Amino acid sequence: MAIRTLCCLALATLWATSPYAEAGPRDASYTVRTRFRIPFRSDPNEMARLGAKEIRLYVSTDKGVRWQQAMTVAPEAGRFEYEAPGEGEYWFAVRTLDSGNRLHPQGQIIDPELKVVVDHTAPELDIQLKQIEPGRVQLSWNASDANLNPRELRLEYVQPGQSDWQPVSILPQASGQTAWSVPRGGVVSVRGTVTDLAGNAGQGQNQIRVEGGVSPVRPGVPDLRQPVAEGAGSVGGEITSRDNPPAIEPNGGSDSLAVQDLFPEGVNSPSNRLPVVARQPRPRNTMVNDDVGSRPDVLSGRYPPAETTTSDMPTAGTKTRVVGGRKFQIGYKVEDVGPSGVSSIELYITEDNGRKWYKYGTDPDHQSPFDVEVPRDGQYGFAIRVRSGAGLAADPPQPGEAPSILVVCDQVGPQIQMLPPQQGRAENLDKVVIRWKVTDENPHDKPVSLSYATDLAGPWQPICGWQANTGSYVWTVGHGVPARIFIRVTARDAAGNLSKADTPEAVVVDLTKPTARIVDIEPTDAGNYPR
Repeated sequence: MAIRTLCCLALATLWATSPYAEAGPRDASYTVRTRFRIPFRSDPNEMARLGAKEIRLYVSTDKGVRWQQAMTVAPEAGRFEYEAPGEGEYWFAVRTLDSGNRLHPQGQIIDPELKVVVDHTAPELDIQLKQIEPGRVQLSWNASDANLNPRELRLEYVQPGQSDWQPVSILPQASGQTAWSVPRGGVVSVRGTVTDLAGNAGQGQNQIRVEGGVSPVRPGVPDLRQPVAEGAGSVGGEITSRDNPPAIEPNGGSDSLAVQDLFPEGVNSPSNRLPVVARQPRPRNTMVNDDVGSRPDVLSGRYPPAETTTSDMPTAGTKTRVVGGRKFQIGYKVEDVGPSGVSSIELYITEDNGRKWYKYGTDPDHQSPFDVEVPRDGQYGFAIRVRSGAGLAADPPQPGEAPSILVVCDQVGPQIQMLPPQQGRAENLDKVVIRWKVTDENPHDKPVSLSYATDLAGPWQPICGWQANTGSYVWTVGHGVPARIFIRVTARDAAGNLSKADTPEAVVVDLTKPTARIVDIEPTDAGNYPR
């Protein structure tokens, strides 16, 4: 390739991309400006060898379907001054025109070398307040923008008894809901700001008058006096009564139990297995629960869904494991057992990071591990409690309590898009650039391996081991590689799911440089030459 762009170096001074983008292309740069500079760098020796006449900038406004020449500059110019006609997503690529009017690199433009999103429209932030009961207010918000950066959402409130604005404790996301107490009643005001990836800022505000009622709880901090997991008023595992406390009060002499780790069935990786309490083999019992009606019916798939209108509770520091199936085991270790022993070990489950907890079941033999089965793919949180022989136990998990461990069940393999390989030229004749696009919700840190075969039925020979998902790999082809081969990209995710993609047709690898030499001359008109 005779020229390569270094656009990211200059454009970074105009705007910055966000690693938390939930809208717009992830590999694009964002700007509020319609006019920006695209620098390029070239090899002077290569330019001289080609007799380069000009550098052409091509642009696509339909994500690579059609490309148009936007402008040309001399090789020594070093940059393009581009002006976009308006908002939108622009893809760019460059080509070099040599002295023979040939473009380098040759062939059609497949992939852009730079993506730029021009956006000067500010996000919209809608804030709604309502009184859900005397002394209690509910906040709902919704932020909308084509390139929203929800991680930059900030909400503040002020109410009677406070002189300054205070932050609302939420997990920033595009929309959500939370509630808190206003003990004195009066006017509650909320204001907020949110930005998009280009840096445009949107604002919203609202206020409401609330009747006085209950004792104060800060916004976004759950009222831990309201049991959710267990107690009087239990319906399907969730407590609906706000007035009845747990039957067992906390006691300093209670036994304690900590979730130790999780190790899925069929996964023998050391990273997924930690030591657990030694035990005798026992028959597998997917779910044991002697408290009828205290848990959702997991096996029949009627597990109560989490409410999606409320922000997820923060789970920073919570250990997370990714498994490739719906059945797994949670290892635990019992500590500080008193003279009365252990009467039950109870497992609790949440689908919304702790906003609502349900009792999953009890372990009949009181020995690690705990067998678990969930109804579908997704993220689940778990907490575990132990009850002594005297009936003492820690409180069940309360609303807003972070799980002891998070388990992500993922049975879907990565998606692979195989792109046409490219064989090098000149000094790179023995190299083949293998290109792909791999996406997955739970990616492995080294998800891609490459192999080749002379037939799709195999056998497949390795090109490289597991690699980072860079999107391309430069393969130096050895002389023992056949001239016609198929190339395979294998991808894995953190759960161990595998996907494969092969080139649809055999790739021709030709390492031979054609040569020619003059061997003789023959006259074309015998009458003009003496015999």
